[in-house]
Amino acid sequence: MDRIIGAFIFPNVWQTWTGSEAERILRTLAEFGINTIFTESEFYRDDLIEITHRLGLRWVGGIACFSDHAHQHRLLQDRPELWPIDETGRRRPQMEWYIGITPTFEDYNTSRLELADQLVRNHPLDGFFLDFIRWPIHWELELRPGATRPLQSSFDPHTLARFQAETGIELPTELGDISNQARWILSHHFTAWTDFKCRVITNFVQQASIRLRKIRGQDFLLGLYVLPFSPELLEPLAGQRLQNLAPWVDMIAPMAYHAILYRPIQWIGEVIQNMTSLVADKILPVLQVDSTEGAEKGADWGPPIPVHEWKDALRLTLNSSGIRGLIAFTGTALFRDHRGESLQAILSSSSIKG
Repeated sequence: MDRIIGAFIFPNVWQTWTGSEAERILRTLAEFGINTIFTESEFYRDDLIEITHRLGLRWVGGIACFSDHAHQHRLLQDRPELWPIDETGRRRPQMEWYIGITPTFEDYNTSRLELADQLVRNHPLDGFFLDFIRWPIHWELELRPGATRPLQSSFDPHTLARFQAETGIELPTELGDISNQARWILSHHFTAWTDFKCRVITNFVQQASIRLRKIRGQDFLLGLYVLPFSPELLEPLAGQRLQNLAPWVDMIAPMAYHAILYRPIQWIGEVIQNMTSLVADKILPVLQVDSTEGAEKGADWGPPIPVHEWKDALRLTLNSSGIRGLIAFTGTALFRDHRGESLQAILSSSSIKG
């Protein structure tokens, strides 16, 4: 597949488009150099996908695997056992728009796999990406420089029982409450706990890959979004072990949102270098275009990103070796301050190395 120059567009944006409006917006994005639309939703409009195809673009769908933020966490109210329990023994609190869902419940996991199956079967998607494919953590806030150490989860009875059954590790009966149990696991069996968390996520991705490939074949584009960190953070907090995930997908997309994380532009290069050293020829970085939309959504997306900073991020990324392209987050931000025209100009004068 040729290099991907993608634009992630939230579903609440494209769901309101008329046909003529969609054609105008998508045509302009194509002029900017975008060749693939990325989004995630539990339903799709085939008319928009058809317009996208007519303009020579691809439409890649996806779902949020372990988060119910799109439904204002209604699922956690209906099924409180899915609410993540942190290492203090309390429910994980909502941070901005995020809580997360415990990923160890097979019936819930099966329901998400079935949803992905139906979406890929019923719509002319060109690919499918798994998002929120992780253990609960609002990494955009919790992993900023200087932030307090994130609390691990979930230490609910179901997950603890599954951990013991799969590892053969038995919790001492005298530990009592959940906080003591969590402390004992993290102190005495941190590696086993991390391996368990990674195995849960990898198994879900494996099942999704097998099901979706069976429907659409081996050439159907599959991918997932990952946290932009080294294995020392990525594995114990998110359960994302890249070397184990890579065989099941075509592309791994680190969300390298430098402004959200209050990092300098050079940090994007470090993320890319680190991940391409772990997984060859599958890394598709996601770049933050602007911060304005965050405030509009009631979230902290970090300080403003001047246009020159966006250009620097593009040049750094496009000149990096071993990547498959990039995704602009968000695609609608490309229409602000001529950022799309900046992408167009830089693309016309650069090529991806390696």
